[in-house]
Amino acid sequence: MSVSGDHLSALRVERQAVLDFCADLTDAEWHADSRAAGWSVKDVVAHMAADLRSVVTPDALAFMATKDVESLNERAVAASRSRSPQQALEGFATWTRVGTAALAVLTAPGVGRVRLRVGELGRYPMRIFPAMFLFDWHTHLRHDIAAALDRPHPPTDEQRTASILEWLTTLLEQSHRERLAWLDEPVAITFTGPGGGTWRIEPEPGRRLRVRRGEPEGAAARITARASEFPLWGTTRAAWRDCDVSLAGDTDLGARLLDDIDLV
Repeated sequence: MSVSGDHLSALRVERQAVLDFCADLTDAEWHADSRAAGWSVKDVVAHMAADLRSVVTPDALAFMATKDVESLNERAVAASRSRSPQQALEGFATWTRVGTAALAVLTAPGVGRVRLRVGELGRYPMRIFPAMFLFDWHTHLRHDIAAALDRPHPPTDEQRTASILEWLTTLLEQSHRERLAWLDEPVAITFTGPGGGTWRIEPEPGRRLRVRRGEPEGAAARITARASEFPLWGTTRAAWRDCDVSLAGDTDLGARLLDDIDLV
């Protein structure tokens, strides 16, 4: 199976995980505050529906052109606040079914290499878009909804973790070129656990940044972290110092890099 096919399969599995988790939420839980600032649980589900709605409606143009993805997300959620929890869940079920079908076409060989802009975050090949949406749903469901409701996190698997790591490391390369322009030596990050691996973060000529799979040998700083925790501290939902993260080599360099990571 192709890499993009793996991403899409993982997205479909996560879609069902969201539907299963939300199926028995009470009205109080739907309207409870999530851990996404200013959003209720219903708001988060509406946001996840808007993710895939943007694939098959003119909303796609707004996401490509915006210079503030977060503000665009806020407006989409605000527009859905009058809907009931049942309507929010039905909207998620409908738009994600239609959207994943569209992604099957958009990520096909050849087409999947075409790069599209995602607001201020950079330009990405369409083959990785399912991994981008997967990261969003997977993180919101576990860290913003389940955690807020004091419910157990839904289980995940190696493929979903691997897809999320591919998206986040690709996002890091594109979105942090200016933020990490000070970096002048390579740093290696090894994510442990199912779906993990090692990536090298390397400065490139012209103030560019390269993030690629590699080996830790020769890196000035070496970071080891749990693969399952990267979405948590990588998005600053938690401080990396409060997670299972260790440093070796030039620890000051490694800590400075970790302090500068803030992924959308």
